[in-house]
Amino acid sequence: MTLETAGSETSQPSTALVVADGNGTPTRVDTAVDLAAGAAAGALAGLTGSAVMEVFQTYSSSLFSPSGSNPPATEQAAQSAARLVAGARLRKADREVGGAAVHYVFGTVTGAAYGVLAEKVPGVTRWRGLAFGLACATLIDQIAVPLFGFARNPLRYTVRTHLYGYASHLVFGFATEAVRKGLRRRKASTQESAGITTEDLSVPILLGLANGQRTFTPPAAVTLAAAGSGLGLQGTPLAFLTSKWTGAIMTAAAIGEYIGDKNPNILARITPAALAGRAMGGALSGAAAARPGKALLAAGLGAAGAIAGAYISYRARAALSKALGRDAPVAFAEDALSLIGSAALAGYAALRENQRQQRQALPLAA
Repeated sequence: MTLETAGSETSQPSTALVVADGNGTPTRVDTAVDLAAGAAAGALAGLTGSAVMEVFQTYSSSLFSPSGSNPPATEQAAQSAARLVAGARLRKADREVGGAAVHYVFGTVTGAAYGVLAEKVPGVTRWRGLAFGLACATLIDQIAVPLFGFARNPLRYTVRTHLYGYASHLVFGFATEAVRKGLRRRKASTQESAGITTEDLSVPILLGLANGQRTFTPPAAVTLAAAGSGLGLQGTPLAFLTSKWTGAIMTAAAIGEYIGDKNPNILARITPAALAGRAMGGALSGAAAARPGKALLAAGLGAAGAIAGAYISYRARAALSKALGRDAPVAFAEDALSLIGSAALAGYAALRENQRQQRQALPLAA
C-alpha cells in the first residue's frame, strides 16, 4: 500500500509528499535530504581537498617550475572582489590572504556542487574522483580563469605549467572524493542510528557558529521551521517554538539586530553580556534542530559553537574591514552568511524530521 498526502481534495499538491510502500523507492523527502547531505559532505570534502592541493603545490612547485600568473589568479580575484564591493585596492599582504580565502571558498563551493551531482549522477565520481579533478582543471584553469582575465591565454604557458595545474587538480579531485565518500557511506539498515552521528555534532555546531555572528538569526530560522513542520517539538519543553507568534517575535528581533549591527557604538559581540546572549541562542537553536534524544548534547554544542563563532567572526570582520577600509560591505556580507547558513540548516533539520515521521508511518500504511 502507498501512503499519499496528496490524495485528498483539501491537500496542496505543490507541497505534497509521497511515501513509498516500503520497497526501497525513495520519496521526495528522501531525495531532498540526500541532496542536502550530499552538498554538506561535498563542501567539507572540497575544503579538505583544497588544503591537500595547497600542500601538494607547496612541495611540487620545484619539480614542475610552473610559470603561472603574477600575481596568482586567486589574488587577482580577491583584488577584483575588493574593488567591486568596497572600491578598495588591497595591500600585498592582504591580497595574499584574500587569495588564500578565494582558493578555499571556491574549493568549498565546487565541492558542494560535486556532492549534489554525486547523489544524482554517481558517474561523476568515477576513477575515485580523478575525473572530477580533470574536469576542474579543464573547465576552471584552462577556460574560466583566462576568460575572466585572471590568466593569459593557455597557449602562452609552458607544458610544465599545464602539467602542474592538472596534477594539482587531480590531487584535489582524489582527496575530495575520498572525504565525500567517507562522509556519505550509508548503512545497509534504513533505521535511524541510536548512537551519536556526524549530523548530531555538525548541525548544532554550525548553527552555533552562525549564532556567533548574529544572536537572533539562527533562533528565528529554527522557530520558523518549527512553526511550519514542527521539528518534532510537540510535547517537549521547546514546543513554544512551534507557535507562529514566537516566529514573528524572533524574526522581528533578527531584523532589529541587522539594523543595530551597523551602529558603530553597539556593544561588541565578545563582551560577557553579548557572549551570554549568543550562547543561549546557540543552545536553543541546536536543541530545537536536534534528533529525538539528542537535545541536551546539541544544546551544549550549539552554545560552544556560538562562543567560538563570536570570537572568530569578530576577528575576521575586524581584519576584513581594515583591509577594505570600510565596514559596511563586510557587515552586509556577514548578515547574508548568517541568514543563508541558518536557513539552510533549519530547512535541513525540518526535512530530516519529515523523513523520520514518514518512515514511522510506513508500517501503519502497509
